Amino acid sequence: MKGPEGRESFVDRLLFALSFLTRFPVPSRIHEAGPPASLGALPLLSTGLLLGGALAIVSWLPAFLPRPLPPFLQAFLLLLLWIALTGGLHLDGVADTMESALAPVSPEEKRRIRKDPRKGVYAILALILLILGKWTGLLLARPAMGALFLAPLLSRGFLPVLFGGLSRGKERPTAGLGRLLLTESLGWSVLSSFLALLIAFGVGGLRTAAAALLLLGGLYLLGHEVLKRSDGLSGDLAGFLIESGEVAFLLLLSF
Repeated sequence: MKGPEGRESFVDRLLFALSFLTRFPVPSRIHEAGPPASLGALPLLSTGLLLGGALAIVSWLPAFLPRPLPPFLQAFLLLLLWIALTGGLHLDGVADTMESALAPVSPEEKRRIRKDPRKGVYAILALILLILGKWTGLLLARPAMGALFLAPLLSRGFLPVLFGGLSRGKERPTAGLGRLLLTESLGWSVLSSFLALLIAFGVGGLRTAAAALLLLGGLYLLGHEVLKRSDGLSGDLAGFLIESGEVAFLLLLSF
């Protein structure tokens, strides 16, 4: 089966997305083949679906224990699993994005800061607040399983259309995740976002779909503001938007 670009199959691009964005095991041939022409909006949405599905299933398992887990402990264990399944990749994007965006220096220096493996106070504070926000969302979001399933799905399903909108008038990246996201056609990006909204409505009804729409608009505004202060579209910005989207959606469903 050919993907939208007509070169790589959907399965191969999905496996690449899983290898690139998660710690799910994939065949060695995926690593050896190198990156595809485009990551693809639908493989990215599917990656979020698989990640969210895995987390939702695990969150259901404590119901079979002889004694229920305390909510604080269950939220912590789910958060730990969430980080483990992504290898902390997106958290690194949050740290690098905030460290470079908030530093009052030139664009060239911002680029150097973003690529520096050492983390400063802005990065540390951003990670602490984000992890606390996600843990709080895991405790309070309702429906709990639906929120856990949808948060990874929506944040990844919206990413191609967000990058497409944010790239207008900006220099396009020539490498990394930023390039892979921007080589997807607008039609597939819009379709991915529409499917994500449909899934949100199917899982939680109008309230959840409305929260998903608010999330899409909020992530665009957030990305626009961060781009004003950062060194451009990048994989770090994508990771920042993914993590921010997950936390924001959990908190939106906490009200």
